[in-house]
Amino acid sequence: MTTESETTEPVTGKAAVRELVIDRLNGAGFQRPTGTTVDGHRAELERIAAKLAYLDRADLATLAEGLMTMGEGKAGDRWPREVRVVKFAHTISAPPPGFDRKVTSFMACAVGRRAQAEGWAGPLLSALVKPGPPPTSDYALSQLREQAAEDRRRLQIIEERIAAGQVLSEDDARFRSFWDRREKTAAQLVRGVIMAGGQ
Repeated sequence: MTTESETTEPVTGKAAVRELVIDRLNGAGFQRPTGTTVDGHRAELERIAAKLAYLDRADLATLAEGLMTMGEGKAGDRWPREVRVVKFAHTISAPPPGFDRKVTSFMACAVGRRAQAEGWAGPLLSALVKPGPPPTSDYALSQLREQAAEDRRRLQIIEERIAAGQVLSEDDARFRSFWDRREKTAAQLVRGVIMAGGQ
């Protein structure tokens, strides 16, 4: 006979962030940052849990250990601010495209829909997942269109090689797989199939 504890799966998502990061640091004696109210700190920790819910348990454990050395204040026992925690988490593992509100909102807006219609949604998605503001200038958008044209030319060459019975190089096979995944994800984001928070 198995007990309930033996059949229970380890928690994931926000619950795992709370268990493996927030509870770990609180248990080690971390306190709310100076000048932050109790309610403000609680809200900040909830935002952190939501933003980092994509991390697996191993990455969360790594994050907690790293954060232990990033305590603020004179004694080094104050919680690092949200922006530092999230940036550090992103160095461990970047969030998937559908988890970032900047990506989901921009891909679903008029620019994303135009990019999808004109065939440059994939490069737009690649630009959006990088740190920094979204590309909005005419120059930046024209660069994305040029990148899309180059990607399509390369893909056409790869398809011609396949049709001729040639074995693809690892680099070409990797590019083709990446292109397929990125185009599918971009189309889903434009249609709103993938929502912020990975829902």
